[in-house]
Amino acid sequence: MRLAYIELEASDLSAWRRFAEEVLCLQVVGEPSSGRLQLRIDDRVFRIALRSGDQDDVVVLGFEADSREEFEAVGAALEQAGYSVQHESAEAAAARGVAALMRTEDPEGLTFEFCYASVYRPQAPFAPPLGHAGFKTGDQGLGHVLLRVKNPEVYERFCSEVLGLRVSDQVKTSYNGVDAKFTFMRGNARHHSIAFGTLPVPKRLLHFMLECRDLDDVGRALDRVPASGLRQTRSLGRHVNDRMISFYMATPSGVQVEYGWGGVSVQNEEDWPVATYDVTSVWGHRHL
Repeated sequence: MRLAYIELEASDLSAWRRFAEEVLCLQVVGEPSSGRLQLRIDDRVFRIALRSGDQDDVVVLGFEADSREEFEAVGAALEQAGYSVQHESAEAAAARGVAALMRTEDPEGLTFEFCYASVYRPQAPFAPPLGHAGFKTGDQGLGHVLLRVKNPEVYERFCSEVLGLRVSDQVKTSYNGVDAKFTFMRGNARHHSIAFGTLPVPKRLLHFMLECRDLDDVGRALDRVPASGLRQTRSLGRHVNDRMISFYMATPSGVQVEYGWGGVSVQNEEDWPVATYDVTSVWGHRHL
């Protein structure tokens, strides 16, 4: 299981287009005037969808199963746990670039979509607007998301008992002066595809992460942020748990994006002990 795509509702698609191309170095498909944009970071048809609206927050998380069997098992687990599952049409699946699609709502009311067999277009490869070595995706998916939730214990049971994700570790620390606990969960070799915790902030999506293949691309993006007119929110640093070297910046919707390199891969489940940390980073990541 991996995070395949996310969809956000955004109030300024033109600003998003500039930000995606000029700072994040993503390929943009579509025009702001249509009310929809798609952002590519690899040969998949899209990884981030943007639709016009006032929420300026995440509205859909899309997870991909490795097989039809796993896809059907997730649907059965959702229904057994009492979640309402809607199986989408072939047309809806095609619009997401997948072979089959179903959706439900998580315990917090956020739409979760599940799919398998994404469409890839190597005949029309990812074409970044600036020089870039690309992003780490493949069987590890888009990257990860960090969510603000109201009930972390219920949410962890949803992710583990229903979706089959595993806890990688936890962080208990102070976040801008507020005591907080975050749980990090994985469904593949990426340290985590989803993390969550409780914070007194208005956004449901605290950040999403893009992992570069080349550390220099992180540095070049760091240099581009001041010219974007948007705010860098955390300094360059290295996380204590997934070892990612990264920095954070605000998107035009106010949610943050982590732009990083060098995250650890969990290659052997038996050799990965669950730990608790009392800091988020080995160094850096100062709040700006």
